[in-house]
Amino acid sequence: MAPLWRRKRDDEPPQRPPTAPADPDQPRAADLVVTMLNDDGGEEEIVRVGLPPHEFYGMKANAAYERLGPEHPDTLLAFRDYARALAGMEGRREEALERLMDLVRLQTQLLGFVHADTLTTAADIADLLQSMGDPGKAEEVWRSVWTARSELLGRDHPDTLSSASGLARALEQLRREPEAVGLRRDVLERRKRQLGIDHPTVLHDTGQHAAALIRCGRWAEGEAELRALLALLERRGERDGEIGLSAQANLGAALCRLERLDEAEAVMRTVLATQQRTNGSAHSDTQSTRNNLAAVLHARERYGEAVVILREVLSEAAARKGDGHPDTVHARDNLANVLIDAGERIEAAALLRRCQSDYTRVYGQDHPLTRTAAERLAWLRDNPT
Repeated sequence: MAPLWRRKRDDEPPQRPPTAPADPDQPRAADLVVTMLNDDGGEEEIVRVGLPPHEFYGMKANAAYERLGPEHPDTLLAFRDYARALAGMEGRREEALERLMDLVRLQTQLLGFVHADTLTTAADIADLLQSMGDPGKAEEVWRSVWTARSELLGRDHPDTLSSASGLARALEQLRREPEAVGLRRDVLERRKRQLGIDHPTVLHDTGQHAAALIRCGRWAEGEAELRALLALLERRGERDGEIGLSAQANLGAALCRLERLDEAEAVMRTVLATQQRTNGSAHSDTQSTRNNLAAVLHARERYGEAVVILREVLSEAAARKGDGHPDTVHARDNLANVLIDAGERIEAAALLRRCQSDYTRVYGQDHPLTRTAAERLAWLRDNPT
C-alpha cells in the first residue's frame, strides 16, 4: 500500500495508514482511554482499549499529517515510526519496505540523501532487506549509508560505526568473510578508543569480531579472543548473559573446527541448556546453537543424532522465515551434508537441488556456495549408492 504522500494519479487523494482491527497477539504500545466529566469537574474512566504499535503509530502519523501537512519533517518521522511497527509484524514487511522506500525518496528530494533523517530511513531499509533474506541489496544500501555517514558525521560517530556493523553483517551473509572481519576489527578498535574495553557495546563487538575470525577459518585466533572475553565477563558476573552465551557458543564452534570434539560438545550442550531455559527452543540463538551442536555430532560420525536436530532446525527456519530465506537454505544444505554421510543420498540430492536453485537466486551462479552445491550434486550422480 502506498504511503500518504504518493499519488497514483494527479486527481487521487493521498492515502494514510488504514484503520485495522486490534490484533490480540501484538504488544500494547499505548492505551486509548475514554473518560466522562463528572458534575464536580472530575473525570471518570469509562473504557480503556490497548493499542498495538502499528495502530498507535498509524494514529500518530495521521495526526501529524492533518496538523502539519504531508511534507513536514515531523510527519515524515511519524510515518517512519509507522513503517517500523509494520516491519515487526508477520505478513506486513513488504508493505513496510514499500513505505520506507517511498519515504527515503521523498526525504532525499526534500532534505538530500546525506542528511541524518534520510540516512536513518535508509539504514532501516538495509536492516529490513537483510531480515527478509536479500543480503545483496542490503549490502548496497548499507554501503551507501556508511559512506554518507562517514562524510556527514565522521568515521568515529556511533551512527557511522553502526552502519559499518550492518555492512559487515550483510557481507557475512554473502559469505564474504575476509571483508567482514576487516570491518569488524575497525569498528572494535574505534569503539575501544571511545568507550573503553569494559563497555557493553565493546564487549558485544569483541564477540562479533571473534565470530568473524572463526568464519574466516582463523580458529585459533577466534578461540583466544573468545576465552579472553569470557574471562572478562566471568569477572563481571555476566558469563551467562546474552554476550557470554553467544561467546560460549562461538567458542564451541571454534573447538569443533580445531577437532577438539569432546570439549566442543560439552560447551555446546551447556550453552544450549541455558538458552532453552532462558530464551525458549524457538529463539534464533537457540536454533543457531542446535545447528552447531549438530555439526559437532556430524564430525563425531553420530549421524542419526545430527539428522534429528537438523530436521528440527530446518523446520523451524522455514516456519519462521520462509522456505527461500538464506538461513533456511543454509539449514537445508547442512542437513543434506549429513544425509550424504548417513547414506541417505536420494534425499540429500533432492535437498541439494533446492539449495542450488536458491543459492543461484540469492547469490548468483558464480558464488562459491552455488558452485559447491553443484559439485556435490555431480558427485551424487556419479555415486548414487
